[in-house]
Amino acid sequence: MKVLTPERMAKYDEYAIKTWGIPSAVLMENAGRNMYRLIRERYLEGKHRIVIFCGRGNNGGDGFVIGRYALETGYHVRIFLLCKKQHLKGDAALNMGLYESLGGDIFEVDDMYDTIKSSIQHADIIIDAIFGTGLSKPVEGIERAVIEQINESGKSVISVDIPSGIDGRTGIPLGCAVKAIHTFTFAYPKIGQVLFPGAYHSGKLTVIDISIPSFIEERIGFDGHIVDSTMLRSALKERTPWSHKGTYGHAAIIAGSSGKTGAAHMTSLAALKIGAGLVTLVIPESLNDIMEVKSTEVMTYPVADNGKGHFTLSSYDRVKAFVEDKDVVVIGPGLSQNRETMELVRKLYMDIDKPFVIDADGINAFQGHLDIIKKAKRNAVFTPHPGELARLNGLSIKEINGDRIGAGKRFVEETGANLVLKGAGTVVFNQQGDFFINPTGNPALAKGGSGDILTGFIGGCASQGCSLIEASLAGVYLHGYIADDWAEAKTDMDLLAGDLLAGLSKAIRDIRNGRERVYIEQSL
Repeated sequence: MKVLTPERMAKYDEYAIKTWGIPSAVLMENAGRNMYRLIRERYLEGKHRIVIFCGRGNNGGDGFVIGRYALETGYHVRIFLLCKKQHLKGDAALNMGLYESLGGDIFEVDDMYDTIKSSIQHADIIIDAIFGTGLSKPVEGIERAVIEQINESGKSVISVDIPSGIDGRTGIPLGCAVKAIHTFTFAYPKIGQVLFPGAYHSGKLTVIDISIPSFIEERIGFDGHIVDSTMLRSALKERTPWSHKGTYGHAAIIAGSSGKTGAAHMTSLAALKIGAGLVTLVIPESLNDIMEVKSTEVMTYPVADNGKGHFTLSSYDRVKAFVEDKDVVVIGPGLSQNRETMELVRKLYMDIDKPFVIDADGINAFQGHLDIIKKAKRNAVFTPHPGELARLNGLSIKEINGDRIGAGKRFVEETGANLVLKGAGTVVFNQQGDFFINPTGNPALAKGGSGDILTGFIGGCASQGCSLIEASLAGVYLHGYIADDWAEAKTDMDLLAGDLLAGLSKAIRDIRNGRERVYIEQSL
């Protein structure tokens, strides 16, 4: 599924209107009519009173179309217009007039009245048509006061195109934003609806067709993708009966230090669980005894650490010789930030021409050394959380989360590497800067060790011959999907990292059989 910025969507609208010849009023009519049909089917049974808040732009015009259809089918509709009637122009003014011609009530709001509070209290449902996807400045004045009243009401709120107050480019609330139970967006999902916190404010997201022809994608382009199961099926295809462990590759996991053997263990086991034929954990030799006890299916390869419990430069030759015939090198979980260990990571990266999956302290090794990543030109994927990327990029965590797409693209441009930017709404970037937003996952994953499992999933898929992007997409989608299954059946508090391994079988089976859950609905 493609995802657009508001600016790109505006170009689609302009092309459809000026080049393809679809009148703008028809696009607005299609949007409002189809949205009303779905609202009526899903939310209006047994309901009578609808309150609609309309702004001065086209989003308000959509609200008037919805109000007109609701009036025609017998509902009690009250529209609050957050400006003077004469301020409406074009298609919004046209549809306001059509609504009024049916005897519809319009209350102009230029100050707060008790009527608003009373209407909200007596409403069965509230429709938010205040701001659209193009909002770029903080919400103030009457709009802010109304949004706050809507949110405080406890009523079910449905948003037109995007929850009012959400930045359509980043998903960040601009001062304040409506919290909807369902958002119906037009033609394509927008970035701000699928990145958090915009996705939280949007509630359920449904994309409505408004007759914009799909070939426009080829003419104008698009901004990114939303990960879905169709992207994963090649990575999760059924195995041939004559295959064997050698068919599915050998992953080398370089991980672990004193106090952090669990990270090494979980990463290795996850790589094996997702299908790698062989997995060997390269481990400091003073930790090998505990890993021999922890690991049954995963092999270990101990290297000299001078009794320090972390990797040292003295192990370089043995590590390099061991991994040179492996299919993928996974490095970082639980390594520690010891100076020698960090130097070892960089040296191995420079000298070994293998696919790399780099996580945790493996990422930290490149703080201040991004030039090494660019110079080495490895086929690599880095998997930082926002704090780790902030250290690499020289930004704050707030700056990273304030523009996750921009921050990720900056890293790719500076290094030439692939990137998995973890977090609420994990984003995968390829070496060309194309991005893929993952819709799966929930706060159950906010637990130590869950990132180690993800790293193992990516490394295990890569060992089987998947490209690093295919492996990353499969890893992040499955990782979040399992957590969603868990939270639905149990809670979002009690998931342990190891529980993700137990849920993998169902997730793979759902995707192979086309029975997976729908994260973003498309409606004709």
